[in-house]
Amino acid sequence: MKRKMELLAPGGDIESVKAAIVAGADAIYLGLPTFNARMRATNVEFNNLTSIVQLAHRNNCEIFITINIIIVESEIRALINLLNNLVNRQIDGVIVQDLGLLYLLSTYFKNLKIHASTQLTTHNQGQIRFLSKLSVTRVNLSRELTLAEIKPLTQFCHENNLLSEVFVHGSNCLSYSGICYLSSVLAGKSANRGRCNQTCREQYLTTPEGKAFPLNLKDNSAFNNLRGLYEAGVDSVKIEGRMKTFPYVYTVVNSWRKLLNNFYNHNQASGDDADLYQVFNRDFTNAFLMGDLNKNVFTDSPRDHSAHYFHATRGRPTDQGIKITKTELQAIRAGIVAKVKTKIAGLDVESDLLNISVSGGSGTPLKVSVATADTSDIEPIETPRLKREKKFKIQPRLSVLISCREQLEPCRETTADIFFQLPSCFSDDYGDFVNLFLENLELTPWFPSVLIGKNFTVATDLLDLVKPKRIVTNNTGIAFEASKRGIPWIAGPYLNIVNSFSLLCLKEKFQCSGSFISNEISKNQIERIITPKDFKLYYSIYCPVLLLTSRQCLHHPIEGCDKGTVDEECTLDCKKTSSITNLKDVVLYVDKSKGCYHRVYNNYNFLNTDIVTDLPDRFSGFFIDLTEVKTETKRALNEKRIIKLFETLLNGKPGSKKELEEAIHPAMNIQYKKGI
Repeated sequence: MKRKMELLAPGGDIESVKAAIVAGADAIYLGLPTFNARMRATNVEFNNLTSIVQLAHRNNCEIFITINIIIVESEIRALINLLNNLVNRQIDGVIVQDLGLLYLLSTYFKNLKIHASTQLTTHNQGQIRFLSKLSVTRVNLSRELTLAEIKPLTQFCHENNLLSEVFVHGSNCLSYSGICYLSSVLAGKSANRGRCNQTCREQYLTTPEGKAFPLNLKDNSAFNNLRGLYEAGVDSVKIEGRMKTFPYVYTVVNSWRKLLNNFYNHNQASGDDADLYQVFNRDFTNAFLMGDLNKNVFTDSPRDHSAHYFHATRGRPTDQGIKITKTELQAIRAGIVAKVKTKIAGLDVESDLLNISVSGGSGTPLKVSVATADTSDIEPIETPRLKREKKFKIQPRLSVLISCREQLEPCRETTADIFFQLPSCFSDDYGDFVNLFLENLELTPWFPSVLIGKNFTVATDLLDLVKPKRIVTNNTGIAFEASKRGIPWIAGPYLNIVNSFSLLCLKEKFQCSGSFISNEISKNQIERIITPKDFKLYYSIYCPVLLLTSRQCLHHPIEGCDKGTVDEECTLDCKKTSSITNLKDVVLYVDKSKGCYHRVYNNYNFLNTDIVTDLPDRFSGFFIDLTEVKTETKRALNEKRIIKLFETLLNGKPGSKKELEEAIHPAMNIQYKKGI
């Protein structure tokens, strides 16, 4: 008898939850009015939660609660209050992104099953071991992975008593999840706070390749990859769509339920996917799973593709009768609505004897008060109190990031710490990088956010051969490996550290020696954070603003490319830049460096000299990124003089702030002022 994979459905509101149940979901994930990554969804009210859980359990369906955003310090009390409430609600798991929340759950709420959100960008074995140490029981693997990459990771999950989960249907994100700052920088709406406004799907000025929506991906559909997912050992297949309505949820879940049942009962792994085109879609692709990242993963329209699909399947000419097809489709959808309403009519959800009020906005304390008639089985905990250490005078050091050998020379005379940026794909150049660090023992390796497959393996080999005095890493897999080897390590800026408990997590669980604070948060939000004893804080005061990192080729829809499909040679050797301009005349720069994935950068670099005097004796080090990235920010001085100017700034020399701002312009620091 075949083992069964769990079918996990979205529940954006009560009607969608009911639709998922009657369609045959094994589990449903849903958000509450706070702390979830789909704040624009309707979400489920607190006073309906117990009834929803009971309804689901009566129908052999589990309920998972999403708390999958980063948590700022002012919200910790409200977060603890929420967890105290959830712990006695018989929910089946919580889906989490924030490292501080992972620490709190694994320390104080051990009876709640913890699932790692896709926002944690999990794609290598080290990350799985990192999460396992924080009591995670299930890992959602990065959407960018191929079946060949998923299989060994799933096996590794099982060896470490974790379950694996893969998105199989719904929207594709352009960026690796958790390291996208496009909406945050351009619209002030952080994706790490559940406020993404899909800036990537907006219209841009027509590119040389003739595309008006050059960053718009087709939707994900693994409908024809069921056998491959099963053979890869995947435990849960997950449908995206908490922003979608109940007819959508029913249609997609029902299609997958039929497919799975047919596979279990008759060993048939294919089925009719026509129903999937009856509800909203941007056309479909399975390019990530198949490892076939071709130019057709993009669609030059953000609109619903359904009518065009049905028009084509009916053999009608593309320029005739589309209105007729749209009318037919409307009738089909009206029928779906009526059918689902009938099916869910008998499923009642009554309000609990529960009253929870929520207040607070961005940058202000969030208060949750709970009153319930239920008898609690588990006593609530008080918000853990952290001791703020006595302040001592700190003379912060300067650290400089470079990315090529040629940049070593301008750094010879400085006393600054020199970090060297490793690319995401360097297995072929592995020996060269080992020699670089052995020849320049003062260099600190800087590991990127994404290290997949053999690139993760050679990264760990580099640790063994170089035995660096310390490293900086934006990848928790390398963090785990460094901790295991006793190598001092610093948490990089793309680990999204925004609260005291994240710092405590890194120090206590993984012997971390220091951490960058996220550039997304404001002065006031930084000020609230309590630093653990004997722990160093770092902050980036100058850098190109990385908006997103993407595995597919972004040059395809912008300038085109002779190669129609991305292969290993592209990633290792391609070195190309291009740009796109949105309808507000803001230019975004696309950079493809050797060994790196495609990255999109903001038009202006980040420059924040204010923090040096705003928060004295707070940071052990301030960081500047001198890697070469084309933007509209110009440096009027050479690298040696720029480094010297930043050193004089940290030494408090009068006039150095003004001199720097004149030498580096235009620049921005809006996130430091507004926060998240």
